[in-house]
Amino acid sequence: MTQSTPKTVDLSILGSGGAGSSWRREFLPEEGVYASQLYQEMRDTDPIIGAVFLALEAMFRQVNWQEVPANDSPEAVAWALFLKECRDDMSHTWPGFIADVLTMFVHGWSYFEVVYKIRRGPDQQDARYRSAYQDGRIGWRKFSLRPQRTLSRWEYDGDGGIQGLWQSTRTGLVFLPIQRCLHFRTTEAGGHPEGRSFLVNARRAYKFQSRLEEFEAVGIERDLAGLPLVEVPIELLSPNATPTERATLRAIEQVAAGVRNDERAFVLMPSSQYVVQDVDEKTSTTRTQALPTGYKFSLITSGGSRAHDTDKIVKRYSQRIATSFLASFLLLGGSEGKGAQALSGDLTDLFEQSGTGFLDGMAAVINRFAVAALMRLNGVPPELWPKLQHGGLTEAAFTAFLDRVNEAVKSGAVTPDENLETALRQKLGLPERADTAEQEDTTA
Repeated sequence: MTQSTPKTVDLSILGSGGAGSSWRREFLPEEGVYASQLYQEMRDTDPIIGAVFLALEAMFRQVNWQEVPANDSPEAVAWALFLKECRDDMSHTWPGFIADVLTMFVHGWSYFEVVYKIRRGPDQQDARYRSAYQDGRIGWRKFSLRPQRTLSRWEYDGDGGIQGLWQSTRTGLVFLPIQRCLHFRTTEAGGHPEGRSFLVNARRAYKFQSRLEEFEAVGIERDLAGLPLVEVPIELLSPNATPTERATLRAIEQVAAGVRNDERAFVLMPSSQYVVQDVDEKTSTTRTQALPTGYKFSLITSGGSRAHDTDKIVKRYSQRIATSFLASFLLLGGSEGKGAQALSGDLTDLFEQSGTGFLDGMAAVINRFAVAALMRLNGVPPELWPKLQHGGLTEAAFTAFLDRVNEAVKSGAVTPDENLETALRQKLGLPERADTAEQEDTTA
């Protein structure tokens, strides 16, 4: 059979995927470093967001990872063992690395520099050669997180592909090529290197909630302690005040400001005047004089209850933050329609599917860019390359689910009957009870 000559194909690229240094989401006022600062503030200060992130981190850290050989041959098994050695021989723990990867939930992306070492034994002083093994092979020294706040700009090729990022350091800009790094994103839709933060939808509610909480705290404080009011002779506030009068006014301001330490700690105003009338005995005429009261100090308090229930409003924004954050996690993780289908099912299943979607993405990046590069540096044939495989979130999710069922049974809200057992067996993927199966066979 003769092979036909292939036709001429144009391999050039005409269009653009939209990625580039000027590619931004115009509807978001914060981008890049400013967005990272805002999202980190939300992560560290909001109790709801912080609690959800802690729960997610604890859940993902419990996932088991294992090395899977390319085949059953002794050589493939040996290289899978080598991969496990490299993973255990790094300067940080694997769960610690996973926790750093999960910062992509906050910022939409995370970026790691893969640092290598030559394995020359545990007695080496230089970290580039220190290892628990002494075989001269190349291993992983660490996967070092490059914080999102240090991003200067992304570097692209002519086709819009990501070539790396420029990092701002104390000594200047440093280029980190994508070939030496691991780039994790919550989503790769649109080709944007910064993915999509889970906190994008909660950003507006967080700003309003933060401002309302500040106003509420200041209002309560002033209602309880009062706002200092100082009245002084009008001459002290005049532009033509003498140096002595100006010095007196500054001294009064310092004393008043010392009473309270808010941004606006007191109110200073001209003193009020009172009217004095007297009668001239000789002329029998009445004279009226307006005399200043001089100096006066008092506290201004609230005149009554407020027209708005700030507590109710703050709770409404807190609910929006929680709703938008959880929706981002569930829907972004449910790739290929999984999230939409699971919305009608149990929330535990939805978390399981979403978390598995993110774990799949993390494993794909590690195997494609970290494991493959490590094997290539050690001269391993591609057909013997092992892979890292993650376990599921099922165990933790089912534990939480069973805890909820157990609490419901103890409280009397649920009766532990055969229907409940059947539902639990289906949920856990367990076989039916033997007596139930036999009964169905008899009645058939």
